[in-house]
Amino acid sequence: MSAISAKVTARVQRHPLLALSVLLGAVALLCWAGYRGTRYYEAQSHYQSALELVERHDWKTALEHLTEAQLLTPSDPAPHLLAARAERRLEHLDVAKRHLDTSERLQGSETQAVKIERALIRIHEGALAEVEEFLRGCVQQDDPNSVEILDILAAGLEISYRDAEAQRCLDDLLRRQPDHFDALVRRGRTAKSMGWFEDAVLYYEKALTVRPDVDSVRLALAEIQVVLGQFERAKGHFEQLRERQPKNASVTFGLARCAAGTGANEQALQLFNQLLAANPNDWMVLTERGWLATQLNRPQDGEADLRRADALAPPHVPPTQLVNCLRLLGKTDEARKYQEKIDRIQSDNKRAAELGGLIREKAPDDPEPRYELGQILLRQGKARDAVHWFETALAKDPAHRKTHEALIEFYQSVRAVDRAEYHRRALQGLPATASH
Repeated sequence: MSAISAKVTARVQRHPLLALSVLLGAVALLCWAGYRGTRYYEAQSHYQSALELVERHDWKTALEHLTEAQLLTPSDPAPHLLAARAERRLEHLDVAKRHLDTSERLQGSETQAVKIERALIRIHEGALAEVEEFLRGCVQQDDPNSVEILDILAAGLEISYRDAEAQRCLDDLLRRQPDHFDALVRRGRTAKSMGWFEDAVLYYEKALTVRPDVDSVRLALAEIQVVLGQFERAKGHFEQLRERQPKNASVTFGLARCAAGTGANEQALQLFNQLLAANPNDWMVLTERGWLATQLNRPQDGEADLRRADALAPPHVPPTQLVNCLRLLGKTDEARKYQEKIDRIQSDNKRAAELGGLIREKAPDDPEPRYELGQILLRQGKARDAVHWFETALAKDPAHRKTHEALIEFYQSVRAVDRAEYHRRALQGLPATASH
């Protein structure tokens, strides 16, 4: 070893400039390695922070960290893949697609994770039927993204009026992640929409144990407890909400209903009057005040409120209390007329459920049931949902005349002239043999 050291020393003494160059090169290499290592460490730190924020559904802050990670390590596909998820969740679908393209290019091929993200984007675009089988297969194989898949699948199914299937997805998700807040809330909401109010209460209560600060969930829970006649329990939630939101009309309305339900009629009337002074056209308050007057043997007063409430309510709301009031007043012919309206609403609801099953199980590519479902939803005043189903009908058959005609009529009614004209031109361009 001493002999080698002596030779190196002698060479350095004979060629000092060479030695200096070697030393400087080594120092530069170490500096470069340190710089790269520091950038990699910083990028990983940002990426890990983004992962935690995505778990909490803080999409915007996650994207800030992912942008930094992409700048620090531009050849890493992972930050782009995660950014695609965050952008998709924010409904920035075109941006999400660009991130997926970048991730795929950096990866060198379309990975399974990229395929899944592209499929989830299709659900956001309303094309659940195209990707449902693929995504369900991924879940059956316990893909690492199963929780995200189930969450988005459930949302797509709920929008498609497939609440029972949405519930099964949510149950699977909650078996994997019992404290998933959004899944608990959606599970409660779908239970409510199916009339399973006790189940809805259970899931909303579980959601509040995870995030007790979310007032919208507490309000939804209290409102269902009122429907179930659990007035004292509901009152506790409404009072807690009033401390934080003293001007929230929904909270005041809930307290009024609790007062009426527990026999505090004067307090209830005072609160109903207060709400109507601020908003005279609130059909829900008019309904409750009218029915309370009817129960207090003042059916004439109740009739006025209930008639006005029916005139103001959305088309899908059955005038049940008005029918009861009219019968008490002996106005059987009028009661029969309003009962027919209730029967039509119930018939539409039943047919909508049948059409959902038909679309799902027997005629997924037939535009006709989609068109019919859109018409029912329009009658019920659910314009956004109706347009969704009309658009899916045209996706199945762009030449479906009745759907174009329905959309022309709808867009004219809301003065969306450009959209009406678009469908009018499409209709004029159809051949005479186009589907009806």
